[in-house]
Amino acid sequence: MLGRHIWETYFGFRSVPEERKALLLDGIFKRACKLYRLPTNPVRDVERPTLRSSGDIAVFSPGKVWALVRAAASEQDAAIYLTAAFTGLRRGELVALRWRDVDFSGSALRVRGSFSGGQLTTPKSGKVRAVPMAPEVAEALARLGQREHFTTEDDQVFIGATGSYLDASALRRRYAGALERAGLRRLRFHDLRHTFGTRMIAKADIRRVQAWMGHADVQTTMRYLHFEPRAEDARLVTEAFRVAEPEVAGSEVDC
Repeated sequence: MLGRHIWETYFGFRSVPEERKALLLDGIFKRACKLYRLPTNPVRDVERPTLRSSGDIAVFSPGKVWALVRAAASEQDAAIYLTAAFTGLRRGELVALRWRDVDFSGSALRVRGSFSGGQLTTPKSGKVRAVPMAPEVAEALARLGQREHFTTEDDQVFIGATGSYLDASALRRRYAGALERAGLRRLRFHDLRHTFGTRMIAKADIRRVQAWMGHADVQTTMRYLHFEPRAEDARLVTEAFRVAEPEVAGSEVDC
C-alpha cells in the first residue's frame, strides 16, 4: 500500500506495471544526477525486468498504402514508400540500396547493407538476402533510374540532396507530411515493413517470409502468422461446434 501511495502521490502514476517501475526510477535518478548533481543513482544496480511485448502491430491496408504513395512530396518519396511496403525492407536497408542491387531481369532486390547513424553496416541479420520485386516496384524504380545523375551501379537508388545517402530525419518529416495529406493515422515508417509481413504471410509459407524479411529467428516471423486472420478459421470453428441433426423417427422406408 505504501509503495502504491508513493507512486500516486509523488510520481502521478495510478497504475504502473511492476516491470516498468525500475526503468522509470532509473530514468528519474539519472536525470537527477545530471541536472542536480545527485552523487549516485540508488537504483543503478537494480536488476531490470524485461518488458513483455503484446505482439500487437499496426499495419496499412493496401488502399492506404496507395493513398500514402499518391500523397508523397516527390517521385522518389513515392517510390520509397511503395518499395518499403512491397518488399519489407527496413529504412536503413532502403537508404543503403544501390542500383547494382536492383535486378530488373530477375524481379528481385538484393539487400547487402544498411545505413544508419552515419555508418554503413551489414543488414541486421548479418546476411545478404534477395527479396521479390513486384512489377509496381520495378516500374517505380525504373522511373527513378531515368534521372540525369546518380544512376551508376554504385550510386544509391534513393539519394539525398547532394547525391549522397538519404537523410533519415528529413525522410521522417516528409513521411509524416504525406500521412497528414492522405488523411491517414500516424503509423511509423517501420509499419510499412509490418504491412509487408502481414500481407505475405497469408500468401506464402512462413520460411519464405522469414527469408524475405531477414529474420534470424522464425519466432519473429510467427507474429505475422498470429496477427493475420485466415478466412477458413471461422468456418473451422463453426464445423467444430456444429450439432448433429437428430434422426427423424420412421424416416426409413421399407423396400
